[in-house]
This record gives sequence, structure tokens and C-alpha cells, in this order.
Amino acid sequence: MSVETFSGGWKMRLELAKLLLQNHALMLLDEPTNHLDIESIIWLEGFLIERNATLIVVSHDIEFLNRVTNRTIEISLGRIYDHMGNYSKFIEWRKDVKEKQIQSKKNQDKKIAETKQLIEKFRAKASKAAFAQSLIKKMNKMDRIEVDEDDTRSMHFRFPKTERAGQKIVTAKALSKSYDDNLVLNEIDLELLRGEKIAFVGQNGQGKSTLVKLITKEIMGKGHIELGHNVQLGYYAQDQTENITDNRTVLKTVEDAAPDNSGNIARKLLGAFMFSGEDVEKKARILSGGERARLAMCQLMLKPINFLVMDEPTNHLDIISKQTLKKALKDFDGTLLVVSHDRAFLEGLVEKTYEFRDSKLIEYLGGIEYFLEKRKVDSMREVEQRSKEKLAKKKGGKNDHQIRKENDKQARKKQNRIKKLEADIGALETEISSQEVDLKDPNKFQDISTDNTFFTAYEDNKKTLEKLMKEWEGLIE
Repeated sequence: MSVETFSGGWKMRLELAKLLLQNHALMLLDEPTNHLDIESIIWLEGFLIERNATLIVVSHDIEFLNRVTNRTIEISLGRIYDHMGNYSKFIEWRKDVKEKQIQSKKNQDKKIAETKQLIEKFRAKASKAAFAQSLIKKMNKMDRIEVDEDDTRSMHFRFPKTERAGQKIVTAKALSKSYDDNLVLNEIDLELLRGEKIAFVGQNGQGKSTLVKLITKEIMGKGHIELGHNVQLGYYAQDQTENITDNRTVLKTVEDAAPDNSGNIARKLLGAFMFSGEDVEKKARILSGGERARLAMCQLMLKPINFLVMDEPTNHLDIISKQTLKKALKDFDGTLLVVSHDRAFLEGLVEKTYEFRDSKLIEYLGGIEYFLEKRKVDSMREVEQRSKEKLAKKKGGKNDHQIRKENDKQARKKQNRIKKLEADIGALETEISSQEVDLKDPNKFQDISTDNTFFTAYEDNKKTLEKLMKEWEGLIE
């Protein structure tokens, strides 16, 4: 099969595979988990953890970042924030830094106010004029403490109200679909009702996107499926962003999709999706993945929708945009069907869950928390891993060769982890020693004593070193 026939997602997987096969000392990965299913993400995490290479990764997948990284750098409003630790540790550190900045600014503001009162009190007295001038000079030389601003820019939109659909949104009976000899869906019965918010979950390849495409009439299958009375469908496909690649501008793309071709409506909508000023004149083909995702969602708003189908809508979206989309979907008063592996996104959003397993649908009359409780797991990853283990058992137990191979793999993984820990420990010890030298230097200590970030970094380094030493000791025993 020619690579030219592959979708954009599969081409990205191919490029990632080519990169991983090369023995680079430094790897730069930009959103590597996009278009990967959970099983592939778990494999990639293990590969990167074992790999003795420096990794720089751009990602909005929090769980992935927490597993594979030990240093986090955030770029926000022209500033760089750098902290030793994974993403969750970084967020805790940023919160702590912000709280200390706020408190330090309050203390400084109080001191400035008191100084101004003294100046006003003494400046009129000839005997105290020199003292007042001294206070003024001291106050003017004072470095003002500023509290770092947070980048809170995000999409802001609501789905418009539209005509009410009938009670039954989707009715499917004895629905089946095969690809060659692979039976993906077997005799499926399904009924979706007005106002329901539903999640499709399960291991990749089990038919989630296939059923979505049957519902939206993208493909045909055997059996019966129909949409109900007055259903107005909106569909966000898994590969939706791949269609935004032409030479039209952002504004022209939206204007062409608008029913009345209204430029004013287009500009207003684009503003809600963070396209303003010169951004609307950008060519669609040069947009980033996140910008294309926002543009595709903007197009959804152009037509009335009372049944919204979204297949992996959080791909390419940053963390704030995910939260904004989730809020808009919670407020949506129509029927929602969403395919997602993202537990945090689904929590509190859906009220019914369908699991795809063994060519069948299993209905759970509750949200994602209820589903995970019934499956006796804590995460969507465990759902997919258990499905994989169950499939492996069906195919037969492992032979001695497979067991030895896995044992060897675990041994190599352990040795690589020990090497990585020793390198990290050495680097931390060097950094801590340097910090302690600065603390003992009277000239440097005067500057350091007013720098909250220095002491925070120093304490964090010591805590991280202690944690790494414990892990190292456990591995070499």
C-alpha cells in the first residue's frame, strides 16, 4: 500500500516510528500522543522511559507528561518557568510561587504605604527634611515586586439553541459492519433519546468510530439505522482537522461554510475561538493542530444542531481549551455522543456509557465514574490493558521463550532506570552544592535572601534528591 494513501494521522504515526528506530541522543517530540490509542501511548511511554536519551516533548497529555518527564518548562506571556519535576509537581510549584509572590507584594505594598506616611509626616519639618529625602530615595530604589500574570486566554462560546428534536434521536436494530473478514460490529441494537449525553469507550479497533460513521451516514452497514424526527446533526470527526489544509484564509474558510455567507457572523465567531486581528487572514494550511481544531469547532457553530457527535474532540486542544469545550458541552441542551479515552474530560459530562467489546455494545446506566467502578478499574488505561490481557488469554498462555523475553526486557528496563537515576542524582548533587556555595557567600546571600524562588528551588532539589535516592536504593537491593 502506498504511503500517499494514508490519512494524516497514519502518516504521523509512520514518522514517529521512523524517529524511534534511530538511535538519537536527543529527541524532540511535538504532541506525540495525538492520533495514538491508549495501548500505543502506554508502549511509547515505556520505550521513552527505557531509552537512554535526552527528550524534549511538547504535549497537553497530563498523564503522559507525568510518566515520562522529570523537568517541566512552561512558556507563558513571554516568560519561561522552569522546574525540576513532572507536570503535576510543576503545577504545585507554580501555585506555591504565585502565593509567595502575592504575599511578598502585600508586605511590600504595606511597607511602601508606611514609608509614604513617614515622608508626609517629616517632609514639612526642617529638622526632618533630610530624613524624609532619604526615605524617598530609598523607596524609589526599591525593586517593585510584581505578581506574574497567568495566560487565561481561551475559547468562549455556547452552542445556540435550536428546534427541539423528537424523543428518539437514533434507532439501530441488528446493525453489523465488517471490513473484509474482520467483524467489527455484530447485530447491534441501540436507541439514543433526546437530551442524553453519552460516551463511547473501549479499546481501539472495537468499532467506536465505525458506529459513529454508521450513525452519521459516512459509511453503510447491514441492518437498520435511522435518525429521528427533526434531528439536526453536527459531526466532529476524528480526522476533522486533516480537511483544513487549503490556501483559503481562516476568515474565508468560515465564510464559505456559513449558510448566509455573512462576514460579520464569521468574524464574531472566529473571535470566540481565539482568532482575531491578523489571525483571520492566516492561510488554513499553515495553522497548527490546535488552531485547526478550533477552526473546525467554529464551523460547527454555523448551523443549528440538536444532536452533536464528536469523535476524539480533545486531540490537539490545550488544557484550557479542553476545559472550555467541556463547559460548552455540559451547557448544550441537545443530545451529545462523544468518543473519548480522556477520563478527566468525560467526568461530569456524560450520564450514560457504552463499552465496545468483542463486536458488541455493553450499556452502563451512568457516567464514566460509574463505568470504571463497575469495571473495577481507576482509569481508561486499565480498561484497555485488561481488554488486551483478556484477548491474550483467549489466544493461549505464554510459552517459556516469551517469559524469558519479558524477564530480559524487565531486567534491561531496570538497568536503564538505574543509569538514569544515577545521572539525575549526580546532576542534582552538583546543583545543590552550587546553591550551598552561594548561601555561604556573604555577598551573594544578600541578593539571595530576597529571592523566594531560590529557596523554593533549593528545597525542591533536596526533596527530589531524597526521593531519587530512595528509588535507587530500592532498585539495587
